[in-house]
Amino acid sequence: MPISIPFDLTPNHLKRAGAQAFDMVGVNRIGFGLQKMLLGPFIRAVNYHVVNAEQAGNFERHLQYYQSHFVSVDRGGLEALVSGSEWPDRQPGLILSFDDGHQTHYDVVAPLLEKYGFTGWFFVPVGLMDLDPSDDEDFMSNGERDLVLSMEQLKYLDERHIVGSHSETHCRLGQDVPQERMESEILGSRVHLENVLGHPIEIFCWVGGEEENYSREAAKLVRRSYKYSFMTNNAVIRAGTNRLQLQRTNIEAEDPLSLVRFQLSGLIDLYYWRKRRRVNDLTDWN
Repeated sequence: MPISIPFDLTPNHLKRAGAQAFDMVGVNRIGFGLQKMLLGPFIRAVNYHVVNAEQAGNFERHLQYYQSHFVSVDRGGLEALVSGSEWPDRQPGLILSFDDGHQTHYDVVAPLLEKYGFTGWFFVPVGLMDLDPSDDEDFMSNGERDLVLSMEQLKYLDERHIVGSHSETHCRLGQDVPQERMESEILGSRVHLENVLGHPIEIFCWVGGEEENYSREAAKLVRRSYKYSFMTNNAVIRAGTNRLQLQRTNIEAEDPLSLVRFQLSGLIDLYYWRKRRRVNDLTDWN
């Protein structure tokens, strides 16, 4: 007779259950406090994807938590910290980044960021911005069909927040990508964005956090083309952090606050230490 399991045992469910347990016994709070005590000034960069209207209330709760425990970071704040300037606040900094150029970033995210005084960092695959929003081939994310930002919406975000490249066509830049395609995705996307927005683009964000989506050849092109680049390998940003190896931590709009606190506690950074070291070695330009 088959055994019936009355609850979900997927990795995501287990992670949420563990985060809730850690939250209840204070582990998440202790981890966050230890980071502030032991690391000195730091910035935590997080990344989101789609934030649908039905997720807006939960996402707003995330922002309320962030407002109580972090200060918003703009480009000047990031440069000041990594260059070793004195950090002006008792709280750590927070970079809120949003990947893939979804229309929800304009419709849902931007109004809430502005309500709570946060700068958004929007990383877009600019080649997909040319799509007609009514086209049946709209950009796909997480198995859902989502409208991409229009050029007018992209310009709105650029005027009030920060926009950077997320490649030209949302291309993962592993070692199997031909050189010509890499140049188009990395350098070409910068030129394309600069032509659209009318100012220099200094920031690149790698597509995909999996280890196989990084490569030495892509890293060389990123170094030639940008001042900053973001990865997704879970670590805080501190004075002296390599500007081209700025790590982010993934959070999604539907995540409960217990999972948000777990992701920010520093425990996940320890888990990803070996992977992060391998990726940093692979993409080390020195």
